[in-house]
Amino acid sequence: MITAELHKRVEKIAHNVGMEEDIFVLKASISYLAEKKRAYLKERFEILSRYGAGSVADLQEKIKKGTVPEHPAWEDLIEVENIEAEVREMDDAIRDLQKTAGPGSH
Repeated sequence: MITAELHKRVEKIAHNVGMEEDIFVLKASISYLAEKKRAYLKERFEILSRYGAGSVADLQEKIKKGTVPEHPAWEDLIEVENIEAEVREMDDAIRDLQKTAGPGSH
């Protein structure tokens, strides 16, 4: 829930940057989700890089062939799959917000 104080501050900032309040909040929300997505993708890259893998399928193959140790590779594989699910959710949320904004607002 947005408090009256927070609403007042957001309204003032939006005015100061020359935006309607709803567009300002929308753009801020999209920016936040995009930054969070970047952090997840960085983590995904770091995990896969440990094993010289470019994707979940590549890491699975390396585990099956025994070219990387099963432990902790299986746990890392699960983590990467979870990260990819989070990224998909962020993409969906960003698309939904962009649709809400309509053409020309993002």
